[in-house]
Amino acid sequence: MTGLIEIVVMLLFVARVTRLIVADEITRRPREAIVRRLPDGSPLAYLLFCRWCLSVWIATPAAAAWWLLSDVPRWSRLWWADVPTVALALSYATGLLVRAEPEE
Repeated sequence: MTGLIEIVVMLLFVARVTRLIVADEITRRPREAIVRRLPDGSPLAYLLFCRWCLSVWIATPAAAAWWLLSDVPRWSRLWWADVPTVALALSYATGLLVRAEPEE
């Protein structure tokens, strides 16, 4: 049961941090300031507004921290297999949660 709770908490963490950066009003000004300084068509500017994209970058360190700090048994016992697998799963689930949110 502990493993399931950890995964749910990690998923909600990734989803919340992704939303904080991409969509919340509190980060609008810094987000817009960064985009103004970037050239047109910059991949970084796109990243700051794409929840599917940014969630990969949020989920990867979250999955690495889970792998290092959790006592839950690992599937393969190989960090280079487990961390990307968990990160991509968290990112995908975050994208699905985004679809459940009402449009603003």
